[in-house]
Amino acid sequence: MSTTDAINDVNSERSSAILPTVFFLSPLLTAAIPKLTWLFLILVPAALIGRAFRRSDDWRGLILPDTTLRIFVLVALYVAINATWAAATGPALEKAGLLLGVIVITFAANNAISRLDERHLHQAAVAFAAGAFFGAVLILFELLTGGAISRTAINLLPLAHSHKHMIFAEDEVTRLQLNYLNRNVAILGLYFWPALLIMRTFRDATWRWIVSCLFLISATASIFLSQHQSSQVGLICSLIVFILTSRWPKITINGIAAVWCLAFVLALPAALLAYKADLNTARWLPVSFRDRIAIWDDTAERALKDPWFGIGARSTRVLMNEPIFDEPTNSVRLKSAGWHAHDLFLQTWYELGVVGVILIAIAGAAVVLRTSVLSTEAQPVAAAAYTFFMAIAAFAWDMWQTWLVCAMALTLLYLGIAAMNFDAAKQTLNGLSLRN
Repeated sequence: MSTTDAINDVNSERSSAILPTVFFLSPLLTAAIPKLTWLFLILVPAALIGRAFRRSDDWRGLILPDTTLRIFVLVALYVAINATWAAATGPALEKAGLLLGVIVITFAANNAISRLDERHLHQAAVAFAAGAFFGAVLILFELLTGGAISRTAINLLPLAHSHKHMIFAEDEVTRLQLNYLNRNVAILGLYFWPALLIMRTFRDATWRWIVSCLFLISATASIFLSQHQSSQVGLICSLIVFILTSRWPKITINGIAAVWCLAFVLALPAALLAYKADLNTARWLPVSFRDRIAIWDDTAERALKDPWFGIGARSTRVLMNEPIFDEPTNSVRLKSAGWHAHDLFLQTWYELGVVGVILIAIAGAAVVLRTSVLSTEAQPVAAAAYTFFMAIAAFAWDMWQTWLVCAMALTLLYLGIAAMNFDAAKQTLNGLSLRN
């Protein structure tokens, strides 16, 4: 072998190691530090597209538009137009740009997955499952020790002090409240289902059983030991959907798409009726949920004042201290819409209006319906993962949170890797059976 050939072989091995390395670090580090999702939404697609180019230089095939892409691009363009009348145009335009960038990158990377050969596909999938496994163990350790690793890191890096969910003694963090780890738990929940599907492809039955059970136990324990009730609801609902989709795939998938659209239709009346029924004072409800009912009611009332085009993207945060004028009683209500609506459906109504509601409802339904093109075994997993996201969207964070937008995009890529890896493993197994 010549020196040139040897160098080429070494370079080839190094480039081959990039893909599994990125796929291992992504779930692990984003579970540990959720705000890193933006970084891995650059690294993961770069690794996928780079590997795809090594097999083919047809870059146009990565960005050929289809109906779903057109719908999402239309959403991003509307958000950009909507930003022109937002309370803070600059930040709103930044979110529109983020959304468009995430859409294009995710679409191209998802197309790149289909260009991976079986070996690289399997390496990436197994690496992701390993990273998700260790991420689950890490989060469980953090919850059981009151965030021991996070406390140490924060005390070593004073710039990381946010004072939110932290208890100090002499300028040192002595304890973290468990809700400090809510983002971490949500990340774990998003990666939970694709990781389980990948673990089903491990060829050694004993190893497959052990790893799957340990991951299932550590991830489930983490979610239910946490204080993130949205993730707990999401896991329960996603399990129900997984079972239903396994039995009735087409009906369940269509039902999820219908529920997504119906949630937008019912968001306003449900919020108003819940407050009118005094559920915000119901002691049998968790305190955080009671607070949300008050926020939802106020958001719904404000949304009805600008129903067609909304007040502008990301405007809730800017206008949160503005009181609402109650015309019937000629008085000013002191209740505020809060930092955000804690509900994607209501926030869409308030900030983007009817036009935004229609576009996002159609876009979400399009993603759900694409689940039906996956293999029979992958459909329940994809449906369950989407259901978990719906629970997060319905009860948790601001819809413009960068880390959450990027986390959902990464989840779609991991679902693609998991589904294609499962199909490849199934074909290999069938081939071996036919030979025998």
